[in-house]
This record gives sequence, C-alpha cells and structure tokens, in this order.
Amino acid sequence: MTTNVLMPSKLRIGDLYWRQDGPSNWLLGQVLALNSNDETVTFGVVDEATGKLTPNTPPQVLQTTQYPLFPANPLNMNCADMTALRYLHEAALVKNLYDRWMASDRQPYSAMSNVLIAVNPLRQVKNPDKQLIVAQALDKSPPHPYQVAENAYRQMRTIKQNQSIIISGESGAGKTETSKIILDYLTDRSSLDTKHNGSPEEEHAILEHALGDRLMETIPILESFGNAKTHRNHNSSRFGKYMRLQFTPTENGNDSAVLRLTGASIDTYLLEKSRLVMTPEGERNFHVFYELMRSGNSALLQKLKLVPNPYEQGGKKIEDWMNTYRYLNRSQCLDAEMIDDRINYQRLVSALDYVGIDTDELFRTMAGLLHLGNIEFDEEDTIEGLTAVLRPTNTNADSPEVTNHSSVLEIAAELLGLNSDELMNVMLSKKISRQNSSGGERLIRRQFSVYVVKKDVKQANYSRDTIAKMIYEQVFAGLMRHITDALEYNMEMKDDLPYIGVLDIFGFEDFEPRNRNSFEQLLINYANETLQSMFNECILKAEQELYEAENIYSPQRVNVGFAFGKAEGKLGLPYAPPPEQLMPYVDNHECLSLMADRHDSIFSMMDTVGKLAGASDKKLLDKLHAAFKKHSCYPMPHPKDAINTFCIKHYAGIVSYRIDEFIDKNNNVTSMQFEDLMMSSTLKILRCSTSAGSDMPVLTKTPGSISSTFSKQMKGLTQELQSTRCNFIRCIKPNSKMDDKVFDRESVLTQLRCSGTVEASHVLQVGLPNRVSYHELLSIYTEKLGQPLISKFKEDGRFFTQALCAVLGFSTEAFRLGESRLFFKANQVDLLDRLLSATDLIPADDLSKKLTHYLARSRWVSAATKVCVLAHFEKLYAASRKRQHAIVLQCFVRQVLARIMLKKLRKRARVASLWNKFRERLVVQSSFNGCKEDKLTLLQALMVQPSVQTSSKWLLTWLQPMQRAMYIQKLGRNACITYICKRAFIELLEQVREKRATVQLQSQVRRYLAAKQVEVVRKKLNAQKNWRRVRLMWKASICFNALYKRAHLVNLERENTRIVEENKTLSTELTASKVAYDELKVSMKANIEALENKLGESETQYTHLEQALANKDLEVHELLAKKDTEIEDLEEKLADADTTLEWTISKKDTTITTLQAQLAEISATLAALQAQHTACADTLNTTLACHAEEKSKLQLEFNATIEQYNSQISAFKMQTTALNEKLTSAEAQRTALEHQLQEATAAREA
Repeated sequence: MTTNVLMPSKLRIGDLYWRQDGPSNWLLGQVLALNSNDETVTFGVVDEATGKLTPNTPPQVLQTTQYPLFPANPLNMNCADMTALRYLHEAALVKNLYDRWMASDRQPYSAMSNVLIAVNPLRQVKNPDKQLIVAQALDKSPPHPYQVAENAYRQMRTIKQNQSIIISGESGAGKTETSKIILDYLTDRSSLDTKHNGSPEEEHAILEHALGDRLMETIPILESFGNAKTHRNHNSSRFGKYMRLQFTPTENGNDSAVLRLTGASIDTYLLEKSRLVMTPEGERNFHVFYELMRSGNSALLQKLKLVPNPYEQGGKKIEDWMNTYRYLNRSQCLDAEMIDDRINYQRLVSALDYVGIDTDELFRTMAGLLHLGNIEFDEEDTIEGLTAVLRPTNTNADSPEVTNHSSVLEIAAELLGLNSDELMNVMLSKKISRQNSSGGERLIRRQFSVYVVKKDVKQANYSRDTIAKMIYEQVFAGLMRHITDALEYNMEMKDDLPYIGVLDIFGFEDFEPRNRNSFEQLLINYANETLQSMFNECILKAEQELYEAENIYSPQRVNVGFAFGKAEGKLGLPYAPPPEQLMPYVDNHECLSLMADRHDSIFSMMDTVGKLAGASDKKLLDKLHAAFKKHSCYPMPHPKDAINTFCIKHYAGIVSYRIDEFIDKNNNVTSMQFEDLMMSSTLKILRCSTSAGSDMPVLTKTPGSISSTFSKQMKGLTQELQSTRCNFIRCIKPNSKMDDKVFDRESVLTQLRCSGTVEASHVLQVGLPNRVSYHELLSIYTEKLGQPLISKFKEDGRFFTQALCAVLGFSTEAFRLGESRLFFKANQVDLLDRLLSATDLIPADDLSKKLTHYLARSRWVSAATKVCVLAHFEKLYAASRKRQHAIVLQCFVRQVLARIMLKKLRKRARVASLWNKFRERLVVQSSFNGCKEDKLTLLQALMVQPSVQTSSKWLLTWLQPMQRAMYIQKLGRNACITYICKRAFIELLEQVREKRATVQLQSQVRRYLAAKQVEVVRKKLNAQKNWRRVRLMWKASICFNALYKRAHLVNLERENTRIVEENKTLSTELTASKVAYDELKVSMKANIEALENKLGESETQYTHLEQALANKDLEVHELLAKKDTEIEDLEEKLADADTTLEWTISKKDTTITTLQAQLAEISATLAALQAQHTACADTLNTTLACHAEEKSKLQLEFNATIEQYNSQISAFKMQTTALNEKLTSAEAQRTALEHQLQEATAAREA
C-alpha cells in the first residue's frame, strides 16, 4: 500500500526527502545529485537525530519514476496538530508521532483535525488541569482526551445535539484507559462551570459527584468480569460497551443553562463467554477468577472450598492450587504483567459494595464454575452403545477437601444452589419430546411422550461447558442490571435529555500464528468493519460529498477574460482534476456485504446451514467456498488449509478463520433441561430472567442466531451513532511487546492505514477547511457598500464573492467557489480575514468603483460569449439540418435501389420456378415412355382420388387420350344396365321432384330470412362506413394539424431567421452608428480645435494690426514733426531770404521762380502726407471694423456649431437608446421564438 500524495515537481540538491523502503518502512535521506530532467537522483541515507549522512551506508542512484521521493519536514518540527505540518504524508505522520512519543515528557496525543490520535504511552502520564481545559479555547488546548470530551460537552450545550465519542484501535492500544480518562472528565465537567455559592448548587454538585463516583466504580466490576489477558494486551476487553452519560439542563444564577450529569447507562455487546471453557494458550481466563484465588481471604477460599488453607506454613503455593482447576490451567498462564490481582480484588469488592451488589452469591457462583469445570466423565459400554458416566472419585489427590467430604459434582451443585442429581442428569442425558407444543401448555404437554437418550463423553463435556457459559453470562447480565439501576438512567426522558455516548469496543483481532481465529474473532472483526465504515462516512465520505455537492471541482471564472481563444492561461479558469484523481479512500462495503448481507452472506449461510438436519462445520465451509470463491473479499486459502479454514479480506488485512465449532457457537438455542435447571437454583442471581435487563439472550430461545442478533445490534448501534455528532479517538499500539521504550514504526504505520488516518490526512491535505457562506458576505458588505451596489449584482452572492476575490487579487489556487459558500485551502486564514475586512484595505468608494468595473467587464464578456455561442449554435444547427437532409436523400436512394433489386430477385424466382416445373414434367414423361400399363395405373390412381392437386392436373391433360379409350371400353359394359338405370331414374325423378318442391319452399323461407339478415348486415356496413368516414376525418384533422404545425414551425424558423437577420442588421447599424458617432465626435473635436486655432490667429492678427497702427501713428507724428521742422527751417530760410532779398534781388531775380516752385512742391508734399495719414487712419478703422465683424460672425458660427453638435449628440444618444431597446426587444422576441420553436419541435417529435 503506497501513499497517493503526489511527488514534488522539482527536486533540490541538499534537501531532505523520504523514500519508501518496503511496504511499511521509510528511509530519510538527502539528494546529493540529480540529472537535468530530475529522472535520476543520488540519494544518501541520513541519520534522523543529527541530519547528517550515515557513514556506513553508501549513496544510491535511484530512478524517481520507480522510487518517488517525498519532501521531509524540518527535523526539529514537532506539531501537536499534524495538519500544521508543512508536508503531510505517511512518513511525516509516523515521524511526528515518533518524536512526540519518544520525547522526554512523552506526548502520546496528537490531533489530525477533529480526530485524536492516542499512542499508548505504556506508562503513567500526568493529565492536564481540568479547570485549565474549561477556561481555554479549544484551539488553544493541547490534544488530549480531555479536549475531545470538552468539545463534545460544548457542542451538546451550544448546538443542542447528542454527542458520541468513538474509541477504536486494536487490542492493547489503550482504548479502555482512554475511555476511563473520558469518563473521569465528563463526570466532573458540569461542576467546573460555576462556583457553588448556594445550597441548591452544592446539592446538585454532591449528587452529581456521587453519580460520577458510582460510574467510575463500575469500571473495576466491568474489567474483572469482562476483561482478560491476551497475547496483545494484558487487560483486553472481551466485550464491547457503549456508555451513555445523561445530562439535565439546570439554571444557574446567570440565566444560562448548565448541563449536569444526572444518569448513565451501559450497553454491552458480545461477551466472549467461550473464553471461560476454552482459554487460548498463553492467555488467561477472566480476571475475576484469578482475583478471587489471590484475594488473600483464607476464610472465604475455605468456605468456597477452593483452597483448604493456602497460607499455612509449608503448604502449597496458590499457583499450585490454581493449576488444579481445568478452567484455569488449560492455557498454562496464570500471571499478567502490570496487573496485581490482590489489589484488583480489593477494588472489586469495594465497587460491588458501593453499587450495592451481594458479593456472597457472586463469589459462590464463580467458585461453583471452577468446580464445575473439574467434573470429568468416563465411557461405559451399555445397550445404547458407549455412553458417558461420572467418574466415581476425583482424580486430584492433592485436594483433600474435595476427596474426603464429597465429590466435585456435589460441591459444584452446592455452590450453585442446584440439586446434584438434576445437574448430573442434565449433563449425562438428553430428553427428546415427540410433540412440539407451544404457548402456555408447553410445560404440561411436554411431560407426555418424552424419552431419554444417553449422551457420549463428548456430548457430556459439551453440556457441562454449555451450563458453565450460561451461568457466567447470566451473572454478567445480572451485574449489568444492577449497575444500570445504580446509575439512575431516566428511560422515560431518554429522547428529551441530551447525552454523550462513549463507545469502547474490542479492537481488530488476528491471533495467527500463535492461536486460531474462531467465531468470536469473526464477530469482533465485523464490529470493527462496521465502525470503520461509519468513520469513512463521517470523516472522509461526508467531506467528499460536500465538495461534490458544492461543485468546487467545476471550472471557475474569477479573472474576467474572453472565454474563447488561445490565451487560456490568463483567464483564471482552474479546472477540476479528472474523476480518477479525486481523493480515494478504502471503502469496506463489499466486506460488510460479504459478512452480514441479508441474503447472500457468511452470517446468513451459517443460519441456513445451522437449521438443516445433520448440520456440520464441514458442510458450512464447503458452502462458503462454493458461494464466495469469486468474491473480491473472500480469498481462497491454500489447498491444504481449505479443508478447515476460510479467509476474509478485512480493511486491516487478510484474516484466516478456523471453522471449528462455528455452528454450535452460532446456534442460539438452549435445551429446556438447562432452563429448568437454572430456574431450580436457590441463588437469586441465577433465577432472574435476563429478558428485562439485557440485550444478550441467555435462558430462552430467541429468534435468530448469535450472528444475526449481533448484526442487528451493530446496525442499531450504528444508527444511534449516526444520529449523534461523532468524535473519534484512534488508539495506536506502539509495539507488540508492550515495551515502553520501543516504537515500532512499521506496526504504527500499519495501524494508521487500517484506521483510515492516512486517508483522512490526504483528504485534509487537499481539502478546504476554511469556508464562509455567500449570505454572510452579502449581509456584511450591504452595510459597508450600500444596497444599490449589491443590487447591481442581483443579490447573487456567488458572483459578488467572485468579483470581490478578483478585486482583492486572491490567487485562484487558494480558494474554490461552491454553490452556497466560499472554500479556502488550509493555512489560508489570512485571505479569509482580508475578505471579511476588505474596506479596511481599500476605501469603500474605490472598492465600489472596482466592483462596478468588474461587473461591467463581466457583462461585456458574457454578452460577447453569448454572441459567439449563438453564432456557433447557428452553424451547428445548419450543419445538423444539412446532415439530416443528406440522410433522407440517402434513405430514398437506398429504397429505390432496394425495390429494383427486389423486383429482379422476384423475376428470377418466378423464372426458376417455371423452369423447375417444366423440367419435372419432362422427367416424368420420359420415365413413362413405352410403359402403357404404368400410364393406365397412374390414370386409375388419379381417377380414384376425390380431388387432384393443382400441381398434378397436367397429368390428366397428358393422359387424356388414354382416358377416352378407357371410356369407349366402358360403353359396352354400361349398355347392359341402361334399361335398369332408366327404370330407376324414373323413380328417382319422382323423388327428386318432391324434394325440389320441398327445396323451393325452404328456399323461399331462407330467402326471407336472408333478406332480413342482409338488411342487418347492410345497416352494419353503413355504420362501419360512417365510422370509417369519422375516423378518416379524424385522421385528416390530425394530418392537417401536423401539417399546420409543420408549416407553423417553418414560419417560426423563417421568422427566427428574419429576426436574426434584423438583429444582425440592427447590430450592423448600431456598429455603423457607433463608428459615425466616433467619426462625428472626432470631426467635431477637430473643428473646435480649428476654430480655436483660427480665433487665436485672428486675435494675434488683431494684435499685430493694433501694433502696426500704433507704429503708423508714430511714423505720422514723426513725419509731421519732421515736416514742421522743415517748415520752420524753410520759414527761417524764407526770412533769411526776405532779409537778403533786397541785396540779392538784383542778383537773384532768376531764383524766385525756383523758390516758388519749391514752395509749391513742399505744400503739395505736405498735403499728400496729410492725405496719406487720413487714408491710413480710415484703412485701419475699416480693418478693425471688419475684424470685429468677422470675430462676431466666428463666435456666432462657433456657438451654432456647438449647439448643432450637442443636438446631434442628443439625437445620437436617443438613437442609441432606441437601438438598444430594439435590440432588447429583438432578443426577447428571438427568445420567445426559440421557445416556440422548441415547443413546436417537441410537438413534432411527439
């Protein structure tokens, strides 16, 4: 059996790894080297204590495909809860248990989520303080049976559900001690809640403490009478018990209910009573016999005539006296390690006195059983053959008390309160009644026709042992009744009061090869199979079913992306592993069906064979081999062992069972002699019927065998446990020798596998322990983000959680989305905290925006996906229609070809038939050629026949000439009788005439009757014609409706096509409108930018013009100033000229004209400059006016353009809204048409 944890994808040099070495052994080593593809590694074995390579072990070169390596946890890592281990697999589990068990303070308890693993410490370990367990949170408490009990108590108090604690494990694993620890805590639990300040609380505490003491005092009684030493355990429980601790709610001073222990009950299962008479070698009988013999009470031992005086000087040792009793000396084992019989006897007596059980009758009965076992028989040859007789004296000469005073029979009868003669008769003879009466007359009528048959020695021994087993079982049942009465269990309120059940049942047993496994081991292992099945259902199957019901393995879309294309790695679509990779676990339903199925099972076959006449174990074994030899859980033993052995493949392995005495042990039928003998006892404990207080049948013939009764008990127990909340404790035995210094890893690993712990670790490793419901998240974020945002998600908690995880950036490998809740993997509690407090990490407004963005993108992706899916569906539909039409055409062509072929075949058959007939005629005619006599014989034979077959009529045509010749020959012979014939004919003619008249009358009558009959038939025909007409009309209406529906379907398909085309047209128009809108928007932006640029240029040009005007004004002023200066200069020159005119006039007469011309020229220049200045001013004013007008026009044009664009945008928005509405209506119409199309298609198919 190998682990199914996957090997790590990448190995690293220097890291520690585990390698499996054999079926149940693991080696720790280090990777020293590896090749490029990790297929070959060099593995060196490492010392677990130091972490260094072992010097004497050379490294190994391994193929990782053949020897997978599993990563190791740090060597100093020691976890109380093993789910906290970094790597969780078989080797890690065993290593963690080993480190805790071998620690100096010995920590035998570890947790596996909600399963406690208890490795038997094999020494006294101090329990933690109970008050500390109550005060702490459960996740803070160390793993311990106290923690399991506290968890059950809190669950019972908070969720109001009954609890159960199932303690399982193989023999010697410490189940009984663990149950004691559980009971010790629960009996004191309610008193730890409050301090008793008032008398009512103190009274409750006193009563509860007294009840707890009584419950704990019952443990020594149960152990003494129900436990024994086996090879695997020195204090093994040889019966199963289910203890219910009943609690009653009471009010304390703080208005809170406190559950107080008010009653208890104990149910027992399958006491191994065969151990009393057949103790396996190397084991002991029940503890009570050894405790009684080693009690140290000499007076009691002498009174019970067990030992004369075992403590006198020079006398025999007590062990020697114990060896004189056959029920104690058969196993050759009188001592048990770690058990002090004398101290246990004192505890037993104290417990019996505390509970109120009479010890005198009890110990008398035990001593009587020891003496009863010493009765021996001899053979005597009588008329009836070899019969059994009682030995005259006791062969034990060392017992003077017995030899001198009375026989062993008389002592046993005296101690058991029986008559010695009746006891002897019951053991030596058998009464057989010929009448099978029932009811109240049985005790009277069976006295008649009864005869006695002597028994042989084997039957006598069997009767003696049967009486002993009946007595012991009766005593055990009586003790259970007394204990139940003392524990004050409220049967009337059992369905109303809460309780905690503690199940301590025998562990899985396989006594091979020391001893043989018998009927008791079969039932014990069946009980363990039942509990293992329930463990699978509660721990493993329930978790798997939850995951499957939540569909967490389905593909999940978290990061929004397009669902088609090649970019699959970016979409966040983690798919589930294939079904074969889901976490498997060992399912033992086949084994349970093999053992205890209602019809075809081992138990049912034992019952069937046991009821047959001459039933024997050999017949049972043969039937088992024949019926189940092909069953997967029934391996055939070796041929040499198949004559007395059968095997069963249990969840813990294959176990061989010896078939000896299976029928006798299974038959739950006791003789009426034994019943009468028990009823005649003077001891009260033997006379009391067990029907009222125990489930185990003892003195009466109960319906069903031991196996069927036990099967029903286990099914009832399973149903009760399934109705409670189960808590599991897996007890592990560290080694088979019960050495407190040895930790056998192989044995521990085998027990972990068999108990289902390994499978549980695998499920928890890949499981999702942390989870939160969508409803809770919606309620939290409705308050934080508001109802409007949540309403956008249409109250879909899964979609909202998906969006929230995507916004927070969670890795898709860390969580899974279920149908009703969100699952996180182990060690992902921080993600859960972030999810519940996202507004602390991201502001509420930003979170709302991100969620809205995710919602919009998700809707877009969904719409695009739907469009793609619709297009793909249309293609598929067209291809399907094309394929269907092709099939119809192919069928028609094949039909035509088949008709042509059939016509040809029929023609060939007709031609062949005619040819065969013609050939047969030729053969017949050729065979009669030249044989005239043969022809006459043939003709006579044909004439004699009343009718000739159609196929033979051609013979008459062929033989016709010969027939005429024969006729002519007959004429001569007929002529002689003509006269006679004429006379006879006349007479006959008269008779014929009379008959004809009669016939005519009869024909008239018949004609009348026939006419009436014809009228009736005509009416019937008319009715039939009318019915046919109605049926034809009905068929025509059906055909018309079908044609109408077909036409309607065609119209619907056309309408659907039209709507799809319109939808495409609208989509195209919408796309074109979107493109036009985008282009218009771009052009509008470009125009606005151009206008803005033009306005800027106009402003710049206006600025330049103003600057030029200013420059021109400056130039004009400068020119005017210059001209004024020139005028002044000219005036000065003119003045100078006037002053000098007189003395120059004579000389300058000729220059006056020149000066006048120059003056005129200057005046003209001045006038031109003034006109130019005036024109420039006018031009500048005109330009400014034009620019201002152009600016106003541009402003008006800009405003008009903006208003036009706004109106176009509004119109486009309205058009877009209208198109969206049309698209929505088209989609709705298309959905309705698809629905009508589906209905029409369904109607057409119907």
